[in-house]
Amino acid sequence: MGRAPKRTFKDRANPLVTTAVPGIATQVASKEEVPALLKKLSSSDANDRVWAAASASNLLLSEDPKVRRMLLANNVVSALIERMSDSVPDVVIQATGALHNLAAADQGAAEEISRKNIYASIQQLIPRLAKSIDDIVKDNEAAKELDANDRTSVFLTTDNLISILWVLCETVPASLKQINDMALLPFLISFFNVIGKLPSSLIQTAGQFLYTLTDDNAPAKRALISHPSAIQALMKVAATQHTGETVTHEDSAVMRILAGGILSNIKQTVIAQLERTYKARPDGIPEDEIRPWEDLSKTLVQVISEYISFDLHAAASHAAASIKAVVSARAEAAANGIESMPGTKHETDLDTLSTRISYVQLALELAANIFTDEGASESDSSLENDTAGPESRVDSSKNTKNGNSAHASEQDDEDHEMADSDSEDQEQDQEGDEDEDVDVDEDGMGYESAALSDNDDEYANDFDADDMEQLLAEEGTAAQKTDDAVQHSILGIFITNIVPSLQRLAEPTAMSTLPNAIKECGMSNISDSESIKLVSSIVETFANLHDRALGCFNNVLLVIEESAKSWFRMHSDAIASWWQFLIAVAEHLFGIENTPQELASIDQNLRFIVLEPAIGCMWTLARSVSGNVPVTSQQIEGLIQVCEIAPTADIRAKAVGVLGNVARRQPGHIEENKRIGLYLLETVIASPLTMSSATSSSSAPALTHAAIEPIIEALDLFYDIYSDMEFDYDEPVFVQCGFLAKIRQLYQPAHKLAKKIDRRKNKSLRDRTDLAVQNLHAFISYKESERKTK
Repeated sequence: MGRAPKRTFKDRANPLVTTAVPGIATQVASKEEVPALLKKLSSSDANDRVWAAASASNLLLSEDPKVRRMLLANNVVSALIERMSDSVPDVVIQATGALHNLAAADQGAAEEISRKNIYASIQQLIPRLAKSIDDIVKDNEAAKELDANDRTSVFLTTDNLISILWVLCETVPASLKQINDMALLPFLISFFNVIGKLPSSLIQTAGQFLYTLTDDNAPAKRALISHPSAIQALMKVAATQHTGETVTHEDSAVMRILAGGILSNIKQTVIAQLERTYKARPDGIPEDEIRPWEDLSKTLVQVISEYISFDLHAAASHAAASIKAVVSARAEAAANGIESMPGTKHETDLDTLSTRISYVQLALELAANIFTDEGASESDSSLENDTAGPESRVDSSKNTKNGNSAHASEQDDEDHEMADSDSEDQEQDQEGDEDEDVDVDEDGMGYESAALSDNDDEYANDFDADDMEQLLAEEGTAAQKTDDAVQHSILGIFITNIVPSLQRLAEPTAMSTLPNAIKECGMSNISDSESIKLVSSIVETFANLHDRALGCFNNVLLVIEESAKSWFRMHSDAIASWWQFLIAVAEHLFGIENTPQELASIDQNLRFIVLEPAIGCMWTLARSVSGNVPVTSQQIEGLIQVCEIAPTADIRAKAVGVLGNVARRQPGHIEENKRIGLYLLETVIASPLTMSSATSSSSAPALTHAAIEPIIEALDLFYDIYSDMEFDYDEPVFVQCGFLAKIRQLYQPAHKLAKKIDRRKNKSLRDRTDLAVQNLHAFISYKESERKTK
């Protein structure tokens, strides 16, 4: 698939939401009550304002979207922004907490908050808060006048403001300009200079915001680079394990990861700047300037490795126990007629667990990005002698081929029917398609002629057993060199230190599927929507963590595939182990637990959050080793089942990718090849193409954009699987099952499908489908002539 993409996850967990004041009203019976509630936001009584702001905060998170719409329709955003300048700290806390809740829960509301220019109100608060924080840190006379509640108010308000900006930065791209213009960098970085003197949660929130802000945001990167002292402060935090009464080992690890993440965002820019600065210097960049950046990644990998090594199964058991306690407490409160109650210790425990998992997800994101940027680059330079072999493929997301392919050429007279069809379609394109026709490079789209030239024959005759022995010896030496290089590279560090933790984090727990979680929590009443929602949210938390771990693992596989492919030849034991691990994950998620009908859709969605990346990892691994994974017939049937029930075409395409690569195994896997070949040809390719062809050419396409992806992937793989008559399965499967006649019948439907795709609306899909059809044409010609020329 080519180099792994940088993994940036836009659904990172948001900062902890401010807890509303206990005992407040949290319901409105009708829309007429909303204006009265909002009116109290401007009451002369401070208690009324606190009550109203806290009530609005809770109501904005109500399950009933009508309540949120009522509040928004009555201009709650403006009312809450106005209360940010309130003279009473508790009102400000509740107002800013409500705005954060709203921005985090509603994309449209976040955009409205941005349009209402909340930035001016935040800018007015920052100097006052910065002064108070400075007084607290220095413990001067002004700080001594602040009691514990006053200090807590300063910290909570600051956390809320940063959290609002963080959410807007994540969800409203247009907000970046205003946030950049606020020049908050010195204020935020200052927190990292006083670790131990401020709440760790506040420093972590500031770090999360800075990490997001400096990700793909040039002005923020320039601002940070222009403050050398800020970079030095972050470098010190990243390299130092902080300990003390107020800083736990875990808190320190999170802050180190965040500091390192921020630095990683600017690393390439800084190095490029240093290269320009010292371009004329004979010795290049001075050691003391480049060394910290070179050491950064390995330092972070070590911290991340330690941080992500925790017992997820124990965490699942703890979560189940906490949910049981919360459900029991809620039932008892309802029995006693209590409509609202303060958060319990067990709810706090669940929040703490969710926060911990969110930071693990962040660590995995950072690890994946470090590995993609550093590991691939390192491999490119240190493993440059490693060759991927003739079976290598370019980025499969582009659905193009390079290897085992044939040149598309003019067809013989017996192909006149196809050629005539091409001419007709070209005329239709000129009449009905206003775009330009796609020019396809014939040298890069077809299949090589089976006939060798005279020179090729001569070369073949000269290539004797001694040559083969020498070639194998050279390949073995190259593979050993690659293995040695990997052991001392960041790739080796990942394989040794990170991958085992990724496997543990990807392994499903008792709280990873909804039916198991409901059973684990001892819930018998599935009609209790509040409890089901709580369980579902925890299951989703675990599912997202599994997803992150598998995504990071896939990055490792992708980099090995691209830059160190011969490593696989030296480590068949790792291939077998990783394959069995991925199968175990998939089998757990593809279980047959009885799911109540009313929860079936939710359950399936949660399962496929994890099943999709697991199948994606299988695809990468199988492709990297030409399908030579220890797959069983039963597992093949399971993958076919995934194709059949997959809720999205993307998952189906990945499952098709696994099957297609597994089908290439030889010798000795003829029956498996036959099963897969027939399935791909008849079910994945022929069935939808026939259905599409049955519709009028002037009607809307019968197949959606997404539904075409598995067809293209299957066609692409089909060409590879049956590209050579010498394959042991070609005669008993391709020939004896009459595949050639079947694919000839598919050319016209495939051609019609391509012409139905509007190139102006879906140029990439049209181009890829055109290429697949042209390759189909060439493949048919190639297979027809193959046995005639050999």
